[in-house]
Parts: sequence; C-alpha cells; structure tokens
Amino acid sequence: MSSWQMADVWETVAEVLPDADALVHGSRRSPWREFDRRADALAAFLLARGLDHGGSVALYLYSSPEYLEATFACFKLGIPPVNTNYRYGADELVYLWGNADSHAVVFHGCFVPQVAEIRGRVPGVATWLWVDDGSGPCPPWAAPYGDVIESEAPRAIPPWGRSPDDLCLIYTGGTT
Repeated sequence: MSSWQMADVWETVAEVLPDADALVHGSRRSPWREFDRRADALAAFLLARGLDHGGSVALYLYSSPEYLEATFACFKLGIPPVNTNYRYGADELVYLWGNADSHAVVFHGCFVPQVAEIRGRVPGVATWLWVDDGSGPCPPWAAPYGDVIESEAPRAIPPWGRSPDDLCLIYTGGTT
C-alpha cells in the first residue's frame, strides 16, 4: 500500500510537467506550476487562520478553477473538502457545514446573500473566502480569494503530516 495521497501525486505532476496545462476553463489556462503555487498559498493561509486536522473546508462554488485549487489546498493539508450544493437553503447549509465541522468556507460572490444570512448560525466557521465572480464587492467579513492565492508560500506541509487515510467527505442532497 502506498503512503502517497492526492497532494503528493499532483505535486509530482507539477514538478515533472510544470508548464503543461493543469486547468483549462474557457480561455483561461493554468499550468501545473501555477496550480501548485496557488494551492500552496491557499493552504498556508488556512493554516495561518488556525485550520487544523479535525476540521474541513466547505466549497460553496460553481465549477471553476478555484474549486480545484481549493480542493488541492485541502489535499495538501490532509483536510477534507466538502462540496456544497448551490441549491441548498439556509437550514441545509447550516446543517452541512456544522455536521462536516467546516472551519472555512470558500464561496463565489453570488452566494454572499445566503452566506450573510447564516454566518451567525455556523460558529465553527472562522474563515470566509470570497471568490470574485463579478456579482458584487467582497463583504468586510471575508478575505478576497484572489489576494490570498497571489501571495508566495513554501510547499504546504501540515504540522500533522499527510496520510493516505486522510478523509474525503461527500455529501449529497438525496437526488443522486
């Protein structure tokens, strides 16, 4: 049984094929080097904000490069990313993020009204990361994702290490 996990695999690809496309979204292309660097920056930010091995990161995002970057950052930290269905109402969001022990939420700007409505009901979430989608300004209680991932950070290695037994949580709204 290998001791590798997904972050190890993706980091190796970034080392071997740094200029190859890792992400293609419309006309936007991100090479593996950049994909890896941005995920390291996000992982370092989450660690600095106190994210620990017992929590998760909720991804309240449409399909986008930021979704995969945040997933990669979570894999680097051995923290489960938690997909969040964009159709969920307030009570479902509160339940999901509480049940998953989410300590951070990465969300597209179009979801600001839903997030603002429930922020006080999810006290375990200490970090809010706003992804600019052109729908409005970043709220004062959130960090702009674009600023976070532009910072330089060393390779993200969590103090607790990585394990092939790290969790990946998949929640479904019952429609699958």
